[in-house]
Amino acid sequence: MESSKVYLKEIKTVLYEIIQQENIDTILNFQLSKNEEYDIQCNDFVKFKELPSGLKTKIEDKLSALIFIEICSFSSNNFLNIRFSNIYFENCLTAKQNYEKAEKKKVLLDYGGFNIGKALHVGHIRSLNIGRSLKNCLKFVGYDVKSDIHYGDWGVQMAQIISYIEKENIKVQRLSIEDLDLIYPKASKLSNENSEFSKMVSDTLQKLNNKDKEKMDIWKKIYKISTTEIEKILVNLEYEFDLHYGESDVIDLIPQLIKEYQKQKLIITDDGALIANDKQDPPAILVKSDGTFMYLTTDIATIVSREKDYKSDLYIYVTDQRQSFHFTQLFKMVEYLSLSNSDFRHVGFGTINDLEGKPLKTREGDVFKLLDLFDQIKKEVSKKNSDKKIVNTLAKSVMTYSDLASKRTSDYSFDIEKFVNVNGKSAIYLQYSQVRARKLLENKEVIRKFTEFNDDERNLAKEIINFSFALERTLDTLEPHHLAEYGYALCQKFNTFYKNNKVLSDDTDDVVSKSRISLVDAFYETILIVFNCLGIEAVESM
Repeated sequence: MESSKVYLKEIKTVLYEIIQQENIDTILNFQLSKNEEYDIQCNDFVKFKELPSGLKTKIEDKLSALIFIEICSFSSNNFLNIRFSNIYFENCLTAKQNYEKAEKKKVLLDYGGFNIGKALHVGHIRSLNIGRSLKNCLKFVGYDVKSDIHYGDWGVQMAQIISYIEKENIKVQRLSIEDLDLIYPKASKLSNENSEFSKMVSDTLQKLNNKDKEKMDIWKKIYKISTTEIEKILVNLEYEFDLHYGESDVIDLIPQLIKEYQKQKLIITDDGALIANDKQDPPAILVKSDGTFMYLTTDIATIVSREKDYKSDLYIYVTDQRQSFHFTQLFKMVEYLSLSNSDFRHVGFGTINDLEGKPLKTREGDVFKLLDLFDQIKKEVSKKNSDKKIVNTLAKSVMTYSDLASKRTSDYSFDIEKFVNVNGKSAIYLQYSQVRARKLLENKEVIRKFTEFNDDERNLAKEIINFSFALERTLDTLEPHHLAEYGYALCQKFNTFYKNNKVLSDDTDDVVSKSRISLVDAFYETILIVFNCLGIEAVESM
């Protein structure tokens, strides 16, 4: 357990002992103080209009007597405010930190979800960044985490592409990822406008479900072309997955599952379709009247498969929040069909737009491909950096941090000039800060020991220790922007400290300099942990 939690536990022990004597029954929670004079606050006494006589004074005296508390004070409206002493900061910064959870959970993260009928585009950044960051954070606290790319490699979109290829007599052996990019929108449009083609698509999907050799041969070619390209891009941008499954991997399970659910009368026939017999409105459709499976059906089969092979305590799905209804329905089916006793969470996210709030596209009006955006960022970053390796790493950092710094449920505008600005809330600013710290620490043997802090030093020390609060909030909400915001605030405190205080000294016995180097070391260690949790690689120089 990290030192800050040890002290917080001691504070709560003292408080609970006092309030129990007064027959007060309440749960006490602490949060970071919004008042700069204090460090943490407890708001749980506010709900009591009247407190027993002398209770506030007793709490203030008892807590103020603790060596690691400098000030403990109630406000007029019963907010309990605490300011820590220098001993608290020194002990927290020198103690070996352990952020691992006592309870070890198994987690399966489902993100990626790429439609193999088209190239990766800018919208895929969100799933990749949020998923990777959550994976890193969960692993950091000791959870056993696996990530599944879960390809969208089956269903209507594949039937549309295959039908279009056959209709237009396109040579399958000559297909490329560029061809698929052109075919998919045309096939989708034609399916909506042409009833004859729509019927062809339905027939193709039925044949796919029955593993028709001719259709499967075309599907396999499309799968190989697309997944090979996707894997190449992901390796280039350093996104990794433990599992590379897709909807196609569970298709063979569905017929038997359907039979079993029918036998148990869990699903019934309704106007030719098979629906869940649980009185939902609208009903959960598992098989359409034409015999084709739904997205919901393949997700149910996927859960059955995962429970068998990768049973986890928690399943997390990271997708566009416009799919929220689908996951609400899916999670209801988990309970209704008794698929699992585990926890299921949908982590939804907003869209990426241009500066006018419209979907981000190229000047030609095309969908912005992921690699094209990456190349554009590299072009901007290279204006101030000539080292290709550094430029490459900084560009990846920009793609990651710019995305994670926005609240995941909000839409945001991708402003490249803003996101590469060294003076703003950007990956470049964070990288610049850690490089500055790295240089200060070069060839220094650091034994953490601290003198009494001035205001700048105290503010930096406080922000370093606040990492545990930011991490906890990120894990509770599954929202990495809390950690991204924390990283920026931490670097701001560090740069203010650096600007106002001389760190290095020619005098090897200068205790103030040693204390400040120790503070730089603590900052550097913490910002690297933040980078790791967010999925950012630190550059060695800029």
